[in-house]
Amino acid sequence: MADQTLQRVFVRVFSYLAESGVEMTRARSRTLLQLMDDTLAESGQPEAAGRLSETDLLVQTMDRLPAYFPIEEEALPAPNPPLCRGSIGYPTHG
Repeated sequence: MADQTLQRVFVRVFSYLAESGVEMTRARSRTLLQLMDDTLAESGQPEAAGRLSETDLLVQTMDRLPAYFPIEEEALPAPNPPLCRGSIGYPTHG
């Protein structure tokens, strides 16, 4: 695998995280490097890593991304004021 392939995948995942609102600190950059290292290690034998294409590496890295960078779920705010049936003061007909 060419060094440029690793660099392109790192930059793409780094950009994805940054554009998703994750502040890429030094610690998070090291976590991303660990993610890529683990992905390469689990791709198989060293000779298999040489055949791993950029697309395959990117797919495997993105599949593992939630384990290293958990997604924070947004909580929807409660509607205020609470909806309730009431009168707005119209006189009754009749």
